[in-house]
Amino acid sequence: MQEIKWTDDSFAFKDLFKDRAGTSFHIKTHRFYFYKLALLLNDLVVIFCSFIFGALLAGPYGDLSTGWRCHAMVLLPGFMLLAFFPSFRLYNYHEIFLKKYHLIKIARAVCWGLFAMGAMYFLYGGAQALVSNFVIAGMLVPALFLLFIGRRVWDQMIDFVQALGLAFLACGLVALLEADENLRMLANSWFVPFGFGSAAVFLITLRTFLVQIVFNNWLRRHFRTQVALIGTDDEAKRITAHVIKSNAPFWVAGFFGSKDESISGLPVTKTSLGELRNLPDVVGSLKIDELVITDEEMDKRVLIAILDYSTSAGINVWFPPKLMPIIDIKLRIDRFCGLPMIRLCSQRKSWLYDRAKTILELLIVLPVFFILLPVFLVIAVAIKLTSQGPVLYKARSVGREGEEFLMYKFRSMRVGTDINIHREYVTRLIKGEIEKKSEDQVLKITDDPRITGVGKFIRRLSLDELPQLINVLKGDMSLVGPRPCLPYEYELYKEWHKKRQSVRPGITGLWQVTGRSAVLFEDMVLLDLYYIYNRSLMMDLNILIETVFVVIERKGAV
Repeated sequence: MQEIKWTDDSFAFKDLFKDRAGTSFHIKTHRFYFYKLALLLNDLVVIFCSFIFGALLAGPYGDLSTGWRCHAMVLLPGFMLLAFFPSFRLYNYHEIFLKKYHLIKIARAVCWGLFAMGAMYFLYGGAQALVSNFVIAGMLVPALFLLFIGRRVWDQMIDFVQALGLAFLACGLVALLEADENLRMLANSWFVPFGFGSAAVFLITLRTFLVQIVFNNWLRRHFRTQVALIGTDDEAKRITAHVIKSNAPFWVAGFFGSKDESISGLPVTKTSLGELRNLPDVVGSLKIDELVITDEEMDKRVLIAILDYSTSAGINVWFPPKLMPIIDIKLRIDRFCGLPMIRLCSQRKSWLYDRAKTILELLIVLPVFFILLPVFLVIAVAIKLTSQGPVLYKARSVGREGEEFLMYKFRSMRVGTDINIHREYVTRLIKGEIEKKSEDQVLKITDDPRITGVGKFIRRLSLDELPQLINVLKGDMSLVGPRPCLPYEYELYKEWHKKRQSVRPGITGLWQVTGRSAVLFEDMVLLDLYYIYNRSLMMDLNILIETVFVVIERKGAV
């Protein structure tokens, strides 16, 4: 089988990709929105019927004639359960067509729904209610089990936070509805366990029928996703064979990048779709929904350009972990037809995400800034009393799309020190001249003589970064994003490195919580690019939570 050799000449169509980024966004949404809508309606009907039926059979709460508040209280546990379905991707086409993963995800959602409901009773009624009511205690057990048996405890932290958030929200609704008496009646009846149990049984039964029989069998032709491979190596052959043999609802249209007319040795022969320069035309004509990149020899400039085109055109991109090994090491990866794969998502709705993120950041940063004013004052006094110079250090940094801005930090170095120490070290790091000799090696200047005593303390706790909240309020930075770089660092960047500056820089980011100062420069860029292509509000929240623990544990701090 012929391997693909990528060259700058063969990739002269990079600008063509940019000009035609939107041409391939065909309307596949009507099919998959219908798919999601059908599942959502099924879940709502099951939840409604299960909990209403449970309330009718559950003793003292069987009388629903006392008004709309009672009806709201009946449905509250069901909606708390349903709130976890998006988190576990139970409306994601890639995730649920495999029966095994579908059932596991439903079970996890039910367990966390039980935990959220139990937490609500605990918060509203106090510890006594938890001890005295074995039903409520039974709700907490499954989720606590899920929380602590994992390979990494904090893998479940985002679910834990979501459950507590739902519990607080439910308590607020109970108070708003003046439904405390209804809540006590619910806690002392068998309504909740019966409702959860019947909902779980019917959800599993009806969802299995809908997904496995209706969509994956009867309507399979209408819900089959078009997939194209970029590469003709053994990995491409293995993935294609797996998709065909597992009877997945995907159609492998063919492959790019080879002069051969077909890939043989498969259950179904797959033909070439042409050269890679024809990607936009082929994607538009065949209505390709997904791309799978398998070629390990692909130049990173080619890879980044393909990712830019695909994600802006509404196409998800998948590739094996060995194409970006740092992602596999540092992050939990996705699955494509059950195979471990790295996924980069379409960013067609990034404008909505950007606006929502800006609003949420302002709502978070404004109160936090005023709460931390005493901390600012203490640090400022400490810096002023122990060394000469200003309290704040204003660094000219490179932000979004290469634009420069003034980034604020608490001064941690003596005034007038030689900046060439940092410039020389960073130059060697970016050029790959510094080798990583151990897993825990900190790729950062250690025992820097320029740093003051107070500077060492605030750096270890990352307190020197606090003034960057001002940059967030000014719109120069975000709470979460790739770290800004200095102008002389930016000048050393390769073109594909500069892609990390395509979004607003952040105070913290994926690199900080997964590797911080213990990864090589290009690995850091890959982590930032993974964030850029997969960014979402849930990922940002997860990174913010992880940042707290990274700072407490002082990982990578010097």
